[in-house]
Amino acid sequence: MRKFTLILTLVIITANSAVFAGSVDYLSNQSAKFVMNPASVARTEGADIAAYNPAGTAFFAEGLYFDVSNQMLFKSFEAKENSTFGTSGLENSFKQSEPTWFIPNLYAVYHFGQMGPGKLAAFLQIGIIAGGGKSKWGDGTIGSTGFILDNYSDIITEVNTQAGSSLLNPASSPAGSTTSFEASSTYYAIGLGAAYSLLEDKISFALGMKYVMAKRTGKINGAINVEIDPGTGTYVPLAVKIADEYECDANGITPVFGFDAKPTKDLTIGLRYEMETKLNFKYKQKKRTADSGDSTVDAGVAEALPNFGGLKAKQNLPAILSFGAEQIILPELTVGLAVTIFFMPEANIDQIVNGQAVKTDGFGNAQETSLSVGYKVMPELKLGLGIMYTNQNVRKDFVKNNAYLLATSANPILDSLNVGLGATYEIMPGLDATLALNWEHYFPMSINAPFGAAGDLKVDYKKEVYGVSIGVAYKL
Repeated sequence: MRKFTLILTLVIITANSAVFAGSVDYLSNQSAKFVMNPASVARTEGADIAAYNPAGTAFFAEGLYFDVSNQMLFKSFEAKENSTFGTSGLENSFKQSEPTWFIPNLYAVYHFGQMGPGKLAAFLQIGIIAGGGKSKWGDGTIGSTGFILDNYSDIITEVNTQAGSSLLNPASSPAGSTTSFEASSTYYAIGLGAAYSLLEDKISFALGMKYVMAKRTGKINGAINVEIDPGTGTYVPLAVKIADEYECDANGITPVFGFDAKPTKDLTIGLRYEMETKLNFKYKQKKRTADSGDSTVDAGVAEALPNFGGLKAKQNLPAILSFGAEQIILPELTVGLAVTIFFMPEANIDQIVNGQAVKTDGFGNAQETSLSVGYKVMPELKLGLGIMYTNQNVRKDFVKNNAYLLATSANPILDSLNVGLGATYEIMPGLDATLALNWEHYFPMSINAPFGAAGDLKVDYKKEVYGVSIGVAYKL
């Protein structure tokens, strides 16, 4: 029998990691305009740059600006399992395609105009900055199936202890499979800040802060087939339905700093630094039940299932450094380049091992590299094309670790290439609308993890995300 540690917690934690670029949980896509211009760290138009280039808001003309958008993501995840456990091995395929209908974000910028020796702007950000909505695996995942099998011997022991006899057959082999696995992860944020420009808009600085509210939920519904002695001295099959459900929450604060420089009127160099966001998750067990029709069996099974109530774990968002440049080549043509670094090794990120939170060191610095091109077809219509490559930099020894493999099977952390295309149209002076489409291709990964004498586990991952983003911006 393959041995699975109690990894359900980490399964839930990574089940809904960022589904569009970013690193682990962080979402880089926080507006519709970003989809068509992922090199936004030096962009100086649109209220949504409060998330990417806060210092650039000081270069706006005097007035009040709004930007509101929503993103819809259509996800296709697949994991194929091929192991050498037992005499015949195991071959399974797990798929899920639950869409994310809402990733809303709202931005507001007020530019005060000349204030002292420079110009002052204030900005507001409200929306979703991390997570990725909900996932539903109708047939479970490799990790959630293992969760049931892992607890089989504990269940037999617990039931027989409570019964005071061998009510369940201790010599029987585990036979269980999850019927469904659901998880959700959403990080809400409210941010405020100000930017100030000097030297006739040659340089600008920004200082801001975000209050992050993270919420995760997890649910496994499964079935275990056991053998019970109904009092006849002979064991007969008995199906036990199990349910394990919980949620965890955390709040944190992210200080944000920004800087812009304009060596020439057509060139902007931007920089943004976000400090690490401390998130101490607290777990609440919402359900831990069994249903077989036999009260003694049900009590023992429920007691044997892991109880995560009261568990605490650190899952911080890493510090982020983003820098880049935007150059106006022609009045109609703009080109941007940006690099974002996620300082994962310094972040406190716990892995749950045997019910205990242990800091993991499985990540190097992740990196995003973005290139964007914008072209004005006519004064009212601007097209944008953006390409972004994300290197998650997950360490090889961590990837091949069987606990990591099983825990992240619901949503593996893969390198990706994103392509976005969109258009912004000025409906009337001060009002424009944006429609953008993107395709996120995650590079397939094959992992072969040894499980000692039990055999080897090979998993092949495939993952694609398609997005539709709509936004509206208005200037008063």
